[in-house]
Amino acid sequence: MSTAVSNNSVSDYIASTQDSSNPAAFAPNKTMDQTDFLRLLTTQLKNQDPNKPMDPTNFVTDMTQMSQLEATTQLNASVMSMTEGFQNLQTMQASSLIGKSVLAEGGEFSHTEGSESSFKLNLDEPLTDVTVVVSDGNGAVKELDVGDLASGEKTISWDGTDDHGTPMAGGVYKLIAYGTDKDGEMQSVKTVVSTKVNSVSINSDGTMKLTLATGEDVDMSAVRKISE
Repeated sequence: MSTAVSNNSVSDYIASTQDSSNPAAFAPNKTMDQTDFLRLLTTQLKNQDPNKPMDPTNFVTDMTQMSQLEATTQLNASVMSMTEGFQNLQTMQASSLIGKSVLAEGGEFSHTEGSESSFKLNLDEPLTDVTVVVSDGNGAVKELDVGDLASGEKTISWDGTDDHGTPMAGGVYKLIAYGTDKDGEMQSVKTVVSTKVNSVSINSDGTMKLTLATGEDVDMSAVRKISE
């Protein structure tokens, strides 16, 4: 006499067979901790041959190494947690910079028509015949002869006109500065400009990068001053 089997019964049977054959469901925990080591050591001591007592030195050494490894793992986890918290704090601080005016090392600045633009030159060493070239998308606009400068920072102003005295339109302009060192070699000069922060990003190493209103990207370490 045959027995009728419904489709649901067949499906249930197959599912139960698959579940029971799943090794992960019945696999023992392969991770050992200090408690397991102590339990094994105690068991060995209880069942040792009285005539040939075991030397627990190696076992204790393994347990000590296990303890050190566990402590190192916990320390790494704590450091990772602190790092993530620090990066989150950096992100919050970075968001507060958006829209702020900053003084940062860069080669571009925003100029307003009819006004004077100021920037700084940062010299690592004394230079002679220092020259600053202001340019736009069409090329050089004006050359500023600064003369001889000592090392350090020096504030320079541009009146917003070209070499013919014609006022220039507002927009983004580029700066190139250079001078001659004591050996007669031409050296470039770092420029520090004032502009606004459009956006902030976090680098893979946790440092911040600012995208300025000029479109230029600078590291946070290049910022000299932050203002409203």
